[in-house]
Amino acid sequence: MQVRCPACGEVRELADQDFGSNDRLTFPCAACGKMMQVVSPKVQTLRIDTTRQNIPAIKEEKSLEGQRLYLPSDREITLKVLEGDEKGTIYLLAKPRTLIGRANTDILLDDRSASRLHCAIEVGEAGIVLRDLGSTNGTLVNDVPVSVSSLVNGSTFRVGSQLFQLNITPK
Repeated sequence: MQVRCPACGEVRELADQDFGSNDRLTFPCAACGKMMQVVSPKVQTLRIDTTRQNIPAIKEEKSLEGQRLYLPSDREITLKVLEGDEKGTIYLLAKPRTLIGRANTDILLDDRSASRLHCAIEVGEAGIVLRDLGSTNGTLVNDVPVSVSSLVNGSTFRVGSQLFQLNITPK
């Protein structure tokens, strides 16, 4: 095997027998004298198989007001991005409460004007509700900041520089 000195770039050839019974070999570079450490290619990295399972989608939750949240079985709800860096992207709402923001959310935005946890779309007994989650720049419906707003098919709202359109279609 060939190893390259990280300091000067000098290449040195090593054979398996150079390691002997050791799993590492430490030696000075012949060109610059810097110490190098090399791990034997016979040492294998521990690999653990994951236990991935299909987890059923969450079908029911509760809103802050105690309303039952659920996804309708006969309709599909999507958000289409009409403006912004994500323009043309369509997000399927797979949960009754979908979080939108820059971090730890269901719809992750690469947009500095969106808060980490910006807003939520809640689907349930009260229809479809857009809820601002205390964002810095606000969630806008018709260019007006809202804390809570009802949405219908075709409604648009803005999160940062992204303009979303809600679409409801039969399955």
